[in-house]
Amino acid sequence: MNASPKPRLKVIGVGNEWRGDDAVGLLVARRLKADQLPQVQIAEIRGTVTAVREAWKDAAGVIVVDAVVSGGPPGAIYRFNAHGGGVPVQLSRSPSSHGWGVAEALALGQLFQELPPWLIIYGIEGQNFGPGQEVSQEVAAAIPEAARRIRREIQAWLGLELL
Repeated sequence: MNASPKPRLKVIGVGNEWRGDDAVGLLVARRLKADQLPQVQIAEIRGTVTAVREAWKDAAGVIVVDAVVSGGPPGAIYRFNAHGGGVPVQLSRSPSSHGWGVAEALALGQLFQELPPWLIIYGIEGQNFGPGQEVSQEVAAAIPEAARRIRREIQAWLGLELL
């Protein structure tokens, strides 16, 4: 029995849709999923260290999208290469209720040498993380731009012409 081929590229939207701006990673992932991008697997996960590490396991290239809290303006979009120094300290504070997320998964992945060969992280500055809250206007307005930047990143990585 042949195993199905692994996707060349995986986009992982991280978040909790019941905690306001923490849902932004999921919403960007859903927007990209609607594009039906070739050779790209889109996943939605909650931001636990285990879930993040499991989601990127065995992928050749990964783009992670998550909410961040750095004190910057709500809706600001940050991009960083995980192999280029990791998550800046000011962006590593997790807005999640459990306090552990992408930054900690990155640190553990580096420690155990389990990072994907190509790993890009997009963080979107949030401001509203209360239980049962809606996504703030500023963060909602950043979703199309974040998706556009990620589509461009996918196009460059895969060498494809995408709409």
